[in-house]
Amino acid sequence: MAYLKKYFSIFSLFILLFVACSSDSNSNEDVANAKGVITLSGEETSILGNSLNVANAVEGLYQTGTGKSVTLLHKSIGVDSNGEINPTEASFTNSFIIVTAQFESGDNASVHKAISMTIIKNGEEYLFTCTAIEGENVDDDCGSNFLVDQENKRVVFDNTTVINTDSGKVLTMDGIITW
Repeated sequence: MAYLKKYFSIFSLFILLFVACSSDSNSNEDVANAKGVITLSGEETSILGNSLNVANAVEGLYQTGTGKSVTLLHKSIGVDSNGEINPTEASFTNSFIIVTAQFESGDNASVHKAISMTIIKNGEEYLFTCTAIEGENVDDDCGSNFLVDQENKRVVFDNTTVINTDSGKVLTMDGIITW
């Protein structure tokens, strides 16, 4: 379990390195069961499969250091009443953690949107990321229709692109997750 928590922490730190937020008054944690399927397309779907079924969503500072984040989890990764992620033995074989964030201009963030994702398939980890810097068009910018909408409790993946940090291959994500 410490192994999965270690990687979650690394990816959370990755987002924070790019975000560099100042203070955030949203310290309220929100843990909920989530509903939705993310459809995957791209070269690596032959390994990863064509979909991710999201079972839990966690909002807030506890997991990532910013209240502007939402963490989406596979069904084998539970969340306790304190907001702590509790992977099961099964999560080390097949699971995923997706950390999403979206910032407004007043948030003093160095990025506008970010995704950090770990997919574990047959015990092997696949790491993906994207960052969108306001006003810049780069290959790993997440796509223009990616939305983290905490007010309406949803994350929208609409032709959202992430890049495998090892292979450089692009994975496209589509779906709406609600909680």
